Amino acid sequence: MACLLKQSTAVEIALGPYVDNVDGFTAETALTITQAEVRLKKNGGDWAQKNEATSLVHEENGWYRC
Repeated sequence: MACLLKQSTAVEIALGPYVDNVDGFTAETALTITQAEVRLKKNGGDWAQKNEATSLVHEENGWYRC
């Protein structure tokens, strides 16, 4: 679902689910996903890491909050 945001609007998104690469089912709950590993693109511009310096936080069942 697409939605428009006003400039400089902060938003949290859920990423996942991240699952085990061996069985493709078991949720990965202890990943460390850092600021530099989260790449964003907007308005047809270049890819860049997110500005906020925090790492992603595990929520539940392999889903992470960004």
